[in-house]
Amino acid sequence: MRRIARDDRGTSTMEFALILPVLVLLLVGIVDIARALNAYIVVGSASQEGARYAIVNPTAAPSAIASAARTRAEPLNTASLAITAEYYDNAAATFRPWPSAGIPAITAEYYDNAAATFRPWPSAGIPASSPNTTGVLVRISASYPWSAVSAVAGTFFSGGSGSATLTTSSLMEARR
Repeated sequence: MRRIARDDRGTSTMEFALILPVLVLLLVGIVDIARALNAYIVVGSASQEGARYAIVNPTAAPSAIASAARTRAEPLNTASLAITAEYYDNAAATFRPWPSAGIPAITAEYYDNAAATFRPWPSAGIPASSPNTTGVLVRISASYPWSAVSAVAGTFFSGGSGSATLTTSSLMEARR
């Protein structure tokens, strides 16, 4: 009987069997968190691409802006990616939905430092007294529903539900 009590053969196998589920759960949680961070970066890149497309093509339709943003989000399920395009209306001091015909006509003005006021844009270009022009702010928001594979990442990101909506927005200025 004493010989059985002192025999330590198989102890390391038993310890490995006890710790293996914890290690596997930890590894799956790390991979899941990496998936979430990757999705967040891709969604952010998609909103930046949509904003860049909108300022380069100010007469583009909202569907064209969304299509340009979706091309940047290719590793994700692009059908689940929601894209919202808006422009800043200076008169109303608020963001408005992007119209199907593009940004409305903008009156080009420059700031005259000598007179301390905005003046209509001259046909000869910007005078030396004011090198800065005014533009229109464009905001593109992108959101993507993400769901965790493991309970570890699901609890970490979404409070236990296992899913979260990753949302980013990009703000750029369109000049004409």
